[in-house]
Amino acid sequence: MTDEHAESATALPLVAVLMATHNGAEFVEEQARTILDQQGVDVRLIVSDDGSTDATLEILRGLGDERVVILEPGRFGTPQSNFLRLIRDADVAGATAVALADQDDRWHLDRFQRQLALIAEHELDAISSSVTAFWPQPDGSERSEYLEKSQPQTELDYLLESAGPGCTFVLTAASFQFVREVIEAHPLVDETVPHDWIVYAIARATDRRWRIDPTPTIDYRQHGANATGANMGLTAAISRARRLASGDYRRQCASVARLAAALATGETGARLERIAPLFERSDRGSRAALRRLVPELRREPAERRWLDLVLRLGLW
Repeated sequence: MTDEHAESATALPLVAVLMATHNGAEFVEEQARTILDQQGVDVRLIVSDDGSTDATLEILRGLGDERVVILEPGRFGTPQSNFLRLIRDADVAGATAVALADQDDRWHLDRFQRQLALIAEHELDAISSSVTAFWPQPDGSERSEYLEKSQPQTELDYLLESAGPGCTFVLTAASFQFVREVIEAHPLVDETVPHDWIVYAIARATDRRWRIDPTPTIDYRQHGANATGANMGLTAAISRARRLASGDYRRQCASVARLAAALATGETGARLERIAPLFERSDRGSRAALRRLVPELRREPAERRWLDLVLRLGLW
């Protein structure tokens, strides 16, 4: 066997990791090291920074690792806009798969080995996972809790929710390229909608095969500056109620439904064309029609009950 063939036979799969940062100096080094130390793969960590005024970029540059690529910093205003910039602009040439990363978590070092094996075993287009949320305590200890995201997927769950945190997503190169093309060019992509929800909706509406793994792949850090957190407790419930009352969540659902309807084909496309207008109205008839769809719109039984309640009460 020639040296060239030997190198080819032992080459590890390359995963391009897209990380959005903003004033993440407190945690970004720990996160970056758990990405760069992933077992059984090569990694390219591509960073887009949104106007950090702390040492975030200095810390990343100080790693002295050529696998870290920092795009021209900019001002994007929100995490979702920063991630959409990464999806559009990151150089993922040669990558077997593409993953998304927050700036403040800790990844299990066998994460990509597990997720790539499941993609191959089940012939998937994308995968995500449940997480272990953790809360650092004042005494230096940590409190942790398993957050299940892997309830069975339903026909229309992508119209109301993502497949869990985007920081657990891994897409095959082909699936990522399709998502990129939609985000680059489709006029119905709404940058006020969370990026992970957009990615999931694009994939599911176009019949990409997506699995949500019950085994956590990351430790999902919870702290006061989370852009999106564990969605637990009274504070989270109050925040959700306010979003519902403001109409913001319903507007986001409408945006996702319009995009999904435009992308889907066949009977799925025709059905989504009928469903999408229901999210643009708040009258009794549209709420009654959505109540009939509740079993298809949310994965978790408790979330189905919550959705049915707010529709019955007219809070939608």
